Amino acid sequence: MDNRSKSDVCSCNFITQDVIIKLVECSVKKNATIKNYVILNASDKMLGFLSDYFKLQVQVNTSDNKNILLHFFVKAISKSNAAKAAMVNDMKLFEKEVTFYTVIKNKLQAPGINPWSPNLVLSLKEAMIFEDLCSLQYKTRNKFKTFDKEHTLLALEALARFHAASINYEEKRSRSLGKSYYINDEHKDNLNEGGYRETDPWFTQCMTGALEALKLFSKYGADKKYLSLIEKHWEHIWKKALYLADFSLTYRNVICHRDLWNNNILFRYRKDGTKLIPDDCLLVDFQAVRCQPPAGDVMLLLYCNLKPEFREENMSTFLNHYYNELKNILCNNGVLIENILTIEDFFKSCAEQRLWGLVVSACLVPQFWIDDELNTKIFTITSNFQEIMTKDKASFIRKMMEENTDYKNKVLPILEEIVEKYCL
Repeated sequence: MDNRSKSDVCSCNFITQDVIIKLVECSVKKNATIKNYVILNASDKMLGFLSDYFKLQVQVNTSDNKNILLHFFVKAISKSNAAKAAMVNDMKLFEKEVTFYTVIKNKLQAPGINPWSPNLVLSLKEAMIFEDLCSLQYKTRNKFKTFDKEHTLLALEALARFHAASINYEEKRSRSLGKSYYINDEHKDNLNEGGYRETDPWFTQCMTGALEALKLFSKYGADKKYLSLIEKHWEHIWKKALYLADFSLTYRNVICHRDLWNNNILFRYRKDGTKLIPDDCLLVDFQAVRCQPPAGDVMLLLYCNLKPEFREENMSTFLNHYYNELKNILCNNGVLIENILTIEDFFKSCAEQRLWGLVVSACLVPQFWIDDELNTKIFTITSNFQEIMTKDKASFIRKMMEENTDYKNKVLPILEEIVEKYCL
């Protein structure tokens, strides 16, 4: 069992003996006796913004007298922060992710497509219990270290597998029905826009908070001519980004992840002499899924996790790599990508979806580009979480930029790129 300190051990009233029995039954294909189990806090830092996270370890003895330690990762509706729980419940994010894993993902599974996410072992009323990717040697990168080429290519490959699964299922379903089938038609209510709505308080605060930061800290804020143009176009530009995330009538749509920041992208490593080389990637947290052009996810991944100069220098390489990976996966499953999305249309769609990648990055990066201890201190307090996320994000961003030069140097270029590409 994990030998961490007793302070890491906790209890969860939703993890009962019956739940442990079900987990063992799902995980061990032979009779097994449960010897012991322990529930641990997954981390003393915030792993994500909207849930509570735990590790569950179960020690069993199998019928052939082997001792096995089973590892699980638990994602639960927050009991420690009422504002987080309220946001999850109001937006029905927990139900959305459970349905994605228990219904939609099951449809997408195909023998010829390698995994792109962890397996859900058991869903409960207030929690989901997954295989523990850490026990399988997957981990997130330091969020302050942007992706290099190796990690970016692997992340794009995982994204291509996810998107290919969506297309592959629709194509096979269409053939069996004898007519066009789109998964969005069947699951539209579950594949909704989430917080990315014009009237959503979180999105509104992201938009107004970003504008206030530009006024106070950007080189454009001191110029009345530029500032007038920015204020004139700002709201329209952010709303245009939302329209790009609608179901497209021009390009093929896939189920997109739409929350591709550092902590939702895990890498596995192998040893190569004294070095650790990344060799696989999986995606987690599917609470924001929606059908839109795949270029939206691609551009979000590149904008949210890469340095701007590195992103632009390698843009063609990354887009071609994703497209070729998608093409090969579909081909191996009997689907010709030319009938789905030509490379010309994909590049055109990527050019359009830059705005989506930029605006979503402008929403996400100001929340996570913060030291873990400070992040935990700020966002685990219910009143702070509610104030920043839904009422006054501008004051939070202003304070962070005043006190943290690294934060300002990371966030401000994202906002200024929106200005330079779409306002002036």
